[in-house]
Amino acid sequence: MGGTRRPKQQQEPRRESKPERTVLEMPRFTRNKKRRAPKAQLAVDEAVKAILADPLAGEPKSGALRTIRVVKFKVGPRQLLLAYKFDDKRNIIGAWAIGPHENFYRDLQEYMDARS
Repeated sequence: MGGTRRPKQQQEPRRESKPERTVLEMPRFTRNKKRRAPKAQLAVDEAVKAILADPLAGEPKSGALRTIRVVKFKVGPRQLLLAYKFDDKRNIIGAWAIGPHENFYRDLQEYMDARS
């Protein structure tokens, strides 16, 4: 009974890997992005890349829009807003709307109410 003992192999603890972070564009977002000038479209793409890197970068809203975050960025002299939701469990960023500040939140709330 002179068997050799094998050392126990230490297994690394299993980590639940989250799926890769993706962006889901709502139809209104896609339509508004296409209507913008090429420079503005590039600025929108840069804003989306920044959100992908840090999904909690946007300012959280309150009230009826409490699930929405908004990032502000400039295209020339104009300031645009990009509204998005971040689903931490599925690791998905839902891009909801883009546009200037004028009536942005009112229109966004109407759009969200119509979709639910």
